[in-house]
Amino acid sequence: MYLLLTKRLTRSLWRTKIRLVAVLLIIMVGVFAGIAFGHYAHTATTMYDEIYADSEDGVNLPDIWVENPRAVWSGNQSDSFCEQISTQWPESELVLNECESRLILDGMLSIEEDGMTKLIPAIWHGIDEGYVDRVWMPVDDCCSGRLASADDEIVLDAHVTEGMEMKIGDTISIGAGHGMMDFTIVGTGYHSNHLFFAVPGSLVPAGAGTFTTGYLSSSGLERLANFSSGSSNHLLIDLVGTPDYDLLSTDEVEGAELVELIVGIRTTMEGVSSTAIVYDRSGISSVEFLRADAEGAMKSYPVITGMIVIVAGITIFLSLQRLIQSQAKEIAVLRTLGIPRSAIMPGYILAPLGIGMVGTIFGVILGLTLGAPGMQAVYENLIGIPVINGSVPYSSIAQIILITMLIVMFSGIRPAWQAANLDPLDVFRGQNEVRLTSRTIQKLTARLPTTIGLTIRSSTRKPIRLAFTFFAVGLSMLILGSMLFMMESMEQMMVQGFEDNQNWNSQAFILPDAEDGVIDWAESNGVDFELYILYPANPEGDSRQLMTIGLDEFATSGEDAMLTLSLAEGGYPTAGESTTQVLIDNGIAHFLGWGVGEVQSISFGSQNVEIKIVGITDGEISRTVYFHRSDLAEIVGFEATSVLLNIPEGVSSEGLGEVSVGIVEKQDILDAFTDLMEKQQGFFIAIQFLGIIIAFVVLFNTLIMNLSERDSELATLRVLGAPISRLSRMMLGEHFAIGLIGGVLGTIFSIIGTKWLMSKMVQWSFYFEIHADLGISLGLTAIVLVISLLLTPIGTYRIKRMNLVEKVKEFSN
Repeated sequence: MYLLLTKRLTRSLWRTKIRLVAVLLIIMVGVFAGIAFGHYAHTATTMYDEIYADSEDGVNLPDIWVENPRAVWSGNQSDSFCEQISTQWPESELVLNECESRLILDGMLSIEEDGMTKLIPAIWHGIDEGYVDRVWMPVDDCCSGRLASADDEIVLDAHVTEGMEMKIGDTISIGAGHGMMDFTIVGTGYHSNHLFFAVPGSLVPAGAGTFTTGYLSSSGLERLANFSSGSSNHLLIDLVGTPDYDLLSTDEVEGAELVELIVGIRTTMEGVSSTAIVYDRSGISSVEFLRADAEGAMKSYPVITGMIVIVAGITIFLSLQRLIQSQAKEIAVLRTLGIPRSAIMPGYILAPLGIGMVGTIFGVILGLTLGAPGMQAVYENLIGIPVINGSVPYSSIAQIILITMLIVMFSGIRPAWQAANLDPLDVFRGQNEVRLTSRTIQKLTARLPTTIGLTIRSSTRKPIRLAFTFFAVGLSMLILGSMLFMMESMEQMMVQGFEDNQNWNSQAFILPDAEDGVIDWAESNGVDFELYILYPANPEGDSRQLMTIGLDEFATSGEDAMLTLSLAEGGYPTAGESTTQVLIDNGIAHFLGWGVGEVQSISFGSQNVEIKIVGITDGEISRTVYFHRSDLAEIVGFEATSVLLNIPEGVSSEGLGEVSVGIVEKQDILDAFTDLMEKQQGFFIAIQFLGIIIAFVVLFNTLIMNLSERDSELATLRVLGAPISRLSRMMLGEHFAIGLIGGVLGTIFSIIGTKWLMSKMVQWSFYFEIHADLGISLGLTAIVLVISLLLTPIGTYRIKRMNLVEKVKEFSN
């Protein structure tokens, strides 16, 4: 009996092939997306864990950094500091394993391009390959050669050799503030500080020929910078094992023991070097970016998969309800013949399971063959490093399949219960098919033209179905809209904001107290300039880092200042006040709760400085505090870390490299972001297409069901003389109303949902707000409206092919 009933239900489902295929498509897309995004998440997590691991294949990332951003320690000082840290080690379960000094300097690479010398900003690391923070040279085509040992050898970052087509054996000319020297490339590899290859302070991957990093021997970098043997400006502290540390993405303190240890080391360093700052791996931007990327991917892929599968569940639920309505007489006959409820229910529960299984199989096949490889390519293009272990974790696939099958199974429980509890007497009387709109709707439409009134009443006859439809459309628009809103907000911040708010076109980096050479060059060439300070700090009693910026001029528009700000609240600071006045970005206000008029304290190494907040800016991704440069210079002890230049067209930058340690071009940063968008264009289009397809399937399913339910009514109208053109206009009006309302509700749902999702994704090192762009909002509404209108010809075609005699007979019965 169960088998016969299941076969009958299967045949009935097959008669609605178009709707059945639509449901299968949504399930397939959901499983496909889950596998694709899940593979990206697991790849990002696995790469992060394996690269930074304390193992032979990993780089053994330090657990604590001690940095001197103002000067360089001598070899004796470095050894003395490590000794004092060891002897004054606080009581802790964390055990010191290694304290290694390291010299890291800004510099430049000189190349010939179109017959002219081009200076590329660079960061040079002096590494005598020891135990901590090693160069990563995986067994892959990306990397080859050996480490630098002689003082004229260098290992270039693989990002550089690939982008600039350099190879082992080439001789390059580099500098670090004391002239240029030739070095020979002996290897290619990666470093933990630059796996996400971007100019410091930028979240945009550097384009080819715009940024360089290289790894020299310690003696080689000391020779290049004219420093004594053993000089360093970093101490890398490695602990036994890998202790937990305080994550920037949570309010909890995960690594309480490490935080206490950092406080103890900071106290030790206060007595010997007041300028030193101490931080954990969250203070390294590349490391934190890869961790945040992995964490965000792991959080988002179940949400995306769940939303798509929920839409599939809603579609199955509505389809089964319609199927039960169409089979009501058959079910009533079976009940009259004595078939028990328990025999009817299983078929309606097994039906969605069968649909889910078929859709899942196709989704898994597409996910493994197209989705996972495609997302792995996205990771390699975005980060720029090879995926060493690209296997798909089958546990995550099993999890996706289980979640999908549970959702589609639950979607069939309610319709199965309805089918088993149909009252045969009500069915034979026809009462189960009588669906009247509410009296309120009837009163509102009584005075309207007949066609319009009929359209409104028939559309609102099934309010639950309509509500489910709007909810499903909202989810599909959330998938599409979240991508569009985030990309628009990012583009406004990174491109339009950067391009419009920055009046400089070159930034020359200098050593402390070395700004005079750049100033002389600018004045002799008629170039406008402004001194600029960028210096790390942290809120007092808080290990999270922020950047302080010193400006000479404050403005929100015009060309009076090299850098204009977007002031959201308050006013500009005044220089020379007893309590230093500053501006903070809206991220600091969000995470710390600081507001205008408050006096707070931030720490520069061991020096605590009280600040008065007079304004809040927006548009900064990183946490930033703006000072008057004269106030900040008094605190840090030097006048500038770089000089912002507005070099007129036709003025050559020749000679600028000789008086600076690196030059960044504004256009290079804009080109890098444009290049990133072009690389990810296919990915963005795929996500947008996904949302449009789901919205189309949902609307298609609902509107087709609405038409099939009104076949008898439409046939009666045709028999009574209503022309097809008028019925088509009636359907067009119905589709327009549903599309417009669904589009508006979907857009609102998308805006609210995107802001909520982003509020869960932002963290201390990465914060921005979603702005509801009017153009995108109208575009989302228009997409739903157009999809709905495009389905009208299907209804017209159905009316033309309708057998009027049979439909009128059914209606009469």
